[in-house]
Amino acid sequence: MTKIFSKTDFMKMAIEEHLKCTKYPRVGAVIAKSGELLATGYRGERGNDHAERVAIEKLCADQLHDSTIYTTLEPCVKLFDDQDIQSCAELIINSGITEVVIGVLDPNGTIYSQGFRKLLENNISVSFFNRKLRAAVEEETFEYGEIHKIYGNGKRRVPVVQSGISIEVHFSKTDLRSISIKWATLQPTHGCVDLSSNNGAVRVAAGASSFGDITDPMVFRFPSHFARMKKGMIAIVQPVGSTFFVLIKLIDIFENDITFQWEVRNQN
Repeated sequence: MTKIFSKTDFMKMAIEEHLKCTKYPRVGAVIAKSGELLATGYRGERGNDHAERVAIEKLCADQLHDSTIYTTLEPCVKLFDDQDIQSCAELIINSGITEVVIGVLDPNGTIYSQGFRKLLENNISVSFFNRKLRAAVEEETFEYGEIHKIYGNGKRRVPVVQSGISIEVHFSKTDLRSISIKWATLQPTHGCVDLSSNNGAVRVAAGASSFGDITDPMVFRFPSHFARMKKGMIAIVQPVGSTFFVLIKLIDIFENDITFQWEVRNQN
């Protein structure tokens, strides 16, 4: 007798697949029909092929017809005009699959919501994992974990799309004192992006080129709620009443993304 599974079961199976990945971002996929598991796949299972492609290409057209694919990450879209391989969104649309269940939308600013939109535009039914499982996917998919939280010191590339991205900077994973920052108003043609926090919390470390140049953040004048950052600039963020501050340097700027470096320090 064929075992019949629930939608939640298939979501969990997709997560189990993505945990098999040895490279980031981790992505797992399963294909099902009428409660029956048909195929599984994960990124890295077969060369550089994406998880959705791995699972789809294990099945014939009759099996794929009117089936559902559960994927932990939003299917990719065509990124280049001369791209010689179908994107996962296109592959799904042309496969006969009629429903897609997504774990999380891709935070890559070039892809974010584009796969979701393309599927809808082609009459594919789209839904999402439940909140608890989405949180599990978010934590395990990307190299740095949940993109809205950072800890201690480090460097990260983040998308800045629509109204921007808010991030909680925690002092460490065991010391959860935090400072809220937001990146918004990305203007790649002008080479700038806005960094904001609480009113009066942001100071530009004018003249400094490295964190080591800053011995006392309070020597820098003109506190504001935001700083218009260009590549190489350093800002200091310390809201009133905070017992620590964070140094932030804009490393690079792209069409939809930025790379920044940060370092937390206790207030002397």
